[in-house]
Amino acid sequence: MNRRDFLRTTGLGTAGIAAWSIAQDATRGRLPNVVIIFTDDQGYEDLGCFGAPKIRTPNIDRMATEGMRLTDFYSAAPVCTPSRAALLTGCYPERVGGLGVLFPRNNTGLNPGETTIAKMLKSRGYRTACIGKWHLGHLPEFLPTSHGFDSYFGIPYSNDMTIAAEMKVADGVVLREGVTRETMWQPKKNLVPLLRNEEVIEYPADQNLLTKRYTEEATAFIRGSGKQPFFLYLAHTMPHIPLYASPEFQGRSEAGLYGDCIEEIDWSTGRILDTLRDLGLDGDTLVVYTSDNGPWQLKGSEESKVKGNLNRRVGGSAHPLKGYKFSRWEGGVREPSVAWWPGRVPAGSVCGEIAGTIDLLPTIAEIAGAALPTLPIDGKSILPLLEGRPEAVTPHEALFYGNEGVRAGKWKFRKDELYDLATDVSETRNVAAENPAVVTRLSALLEAHRDNMRANRRPHGGEKKSALRPKASRVLPGWTATQGVWDTQKGALVQTQAQGETSVFAPKADWSDATVEVTARATDGKEGFRLMLGASDASTYIRWSTGAFGNTIHSLMKVVKGKVTKRSKSSKGAIKRGQSYRLRMETDGATVRCFIDGALVNEETFDTPVRGTIGLGSCNTAVEYRDVRVTGPDGTVLLEALRAPPTLPK
Repeated sequence: MNRRDFLRTTGLGTAGIAAWSIAQDATRGRLPNVVIIFTDDQGYEDLGCFGAPKIRTPNIDRMATEGMRLTDFYSAAPVCTPSRAALLTGCYPERVGGLGVLFPRNNTGLNPGETTIAKMLKSRGYRTACIGKWHLGHLPEFLPTSHGFDSYFGIPYSNDMTIAAEMKVADGVVLREGVTRETMWQPKKNLVPLLRNEEVIEYPADQNLLTKRYTEEATAFIRGSGKQPFFLYLAHTMPHIPLYASPEFQGRSEAGLYGDCIEEIDWSTGRILDTLRDLGLDGDTLVVYTSDNGPWQLKGSEESKVKGNLNRRVGGSAHPLKGYKFSRWEGGVREPSVAWWPGRVPAGSVCGEIAGTIDLLPTIAEIAGAALPTLPIDGKSILPLLEGRPEAVTPHEALFYGNEGVRAGKWKFRKDELYDLATDVSETRNVAAENPAVVTRLSALLEAHRDNMRANRRPHGGEKKSALRPKASRVLPGWTATQGVWDTQKGALVQTQAQGETSVFAPKADWSDATVEVTARATDGKEGFRLMLGASDASTYIRWSTGAFGNTIHSLMKVVKGKVTKRSKSSKGAIKRGQSYRLRMETDGATVRCFIDGALVNEETFDTPVRGTIGLGSCNTAVEYRDVRVTGPDGTVLLEALRAPPTLPK
């Protein structure tokens, strides 16, 4: 009698299922297998079992019928790299280095010192494979084989990128589209390498066949595992743009090429589940299907989502959720997710409790009897949810949207707005004014989370630890750089990295009622400038952060030993890439006023008078500063730096 027949005839409840399953696994001496299927940029609605009107996904729909739909399951970021770091480490991306989207030009990646699901399971004797998109660093020290995977087959980053000059090329590399060994290093967008382990085996990769080849690799890996437990991480390249499907699937879907891609992924999922069934491993294998973030906001023309259309730049649908990829509206991070484990996950069940990809590592640790990582993680086991135990609820008091939002129960608080997701899943009505107590509680949770991430952030791979400690600035004598790498170019103070927080403080001073002026320009990134006034050791200061590229001009805040103790309301503004702005920060006792090009944008009165020196910084933005000037209440010049040379008379 197999497990499913036993459960059907005995009528065991969910608690009995769990106890019986664990006992049986122990008796047979077999640890459960784990398969994670991770798609790229798939919309919340884009499965039949999640309401897709035109996309047919019979295999995943059957998977849901035999397993569980997770309707409130979150990725930890709305973009590729950080969402993958979170899934594999069980940590919020901000904890494990805060990596942004990596490109072939980047020499960084997920720190090899982090414990991934694969590395954790290796300690339990698992066979491990990564197939598909990696996107956690393309250098050998960051590739899957350095993170606990026995093998890797796939594209090391997004399929709209290029080849990196550091890559090792296999002796028998297949070169396509007229490329030679001499010309392959002339990178072209959308031409990406296919790797096996650490070597390029095909360039450019035939993207039409990626899903098919990934599937062949996956089923071969499962069949080749024998009696050894295995972990398969299948991270599909599709439906990231540009879209590709194999000839057998092109033109099949009523939703155009995007639908073709999803329907081929459905076929792939069916092949994997059928392989498990054929080998009698279905009762011994947990399979989780989810996506890294929401769909591109690319609707295309009216004809783009009709049968036979081959528009390669079309996004999916997050309906009924608001938002897309790159945003932390629900549509950017809530994913269509299904869990399948016959006999362990109740058939035809639906879980509406809050959970996310960060919970997969601790859940897998529990079912495999593996020790959790020694370094702190953020995820929690959701095995009680997956087993459908009657008493099971989310293990999270709160789940965080990066450092900008929080969900607790039905409430979502983000950027001073509050939404009741139980009645308004589309986030159409801000109810902050009607629920001040909820806003206060969630604000406190979010601030505590920010403090935790700031205080306990670990370095990403390739990051110099010394960059996280105060050190003398080599470009401005007497100034102190708390983080980051600064340089001077043509008389400007320049920080070229668009990742992480970085700042420099002027020499110690005790200025009061001072006015700070500086010309600033943002060249890349997403968050903006920072202008500070306070203690020279950066322990207590007033910080003004401006949002870059059309986002919010963030509030003034008081920072004490890394913790924000007071924050003013935000105001809106438009900071344009590459344009210079004159920033002015005036202090009058405990009152601070901030101006951009002469216009007042922020004002706040704090609990004590503002005294100290100045600091310049940025957050996730490449910046330039010049023409720094600090004056006292009587107009006396207290400090000048990075001044442009005087114009000589003709």
